[in-house]
Amino acid sequence: MKHVIALAIKFSIAAIVFLSTLTLFQVPVSVILTLTLVSIIPAYFIGDLFIYPRFGNLIATIADFAYYTVVVWAFMAATVGTSGTTIVTNALFTAIFISFVEALFHGFYMNRVVNLEEKQGEGRAFMPQFQTEFSEELDGKIHKDDKKD
Repeated sequence: MKHVIALAIKFSIAAIVFLSTLTLFQVPVSVILTLTLVSIIPAYFIGDLFIYPRFGNLIATIADFAYYTVVVWAFMAATVGTSGTTIVTNALFTAIFISFVEALFHGFYMNRVVNLEEKQGEGRAFMPQFQTEFSEELDGKIHKDDKKD
């Protein structure tokens, strides 16, 4: 259920960004919503569930930028068919904004909800427990340096 909610949140956020950026370039709304639906599902499974847990937020955001640049470029070339520089501009402009939003999505939803539920489900505490020891064990013995004359 948590993945369905994550996909719904990701769809909503991506749809807002795609509608905000691609309507500036006169892309039809039906094309934008189709692009959103087609692009977020692989992005969620590849970027959020595979890359993000293994490599962290920065690498996942860079991967999302590259993924969304290619997907928007390919989808726009196939459906709208405008000139080459306009398609590249659309793709880069959209990928910059969606990558920023994806970084926020990783930080909020993936860290706080998905990872918290997984760790609680395993029976472990959410916060890691670190222990450090700074002293030597004396075992009840007095060292030569500690004796008073």
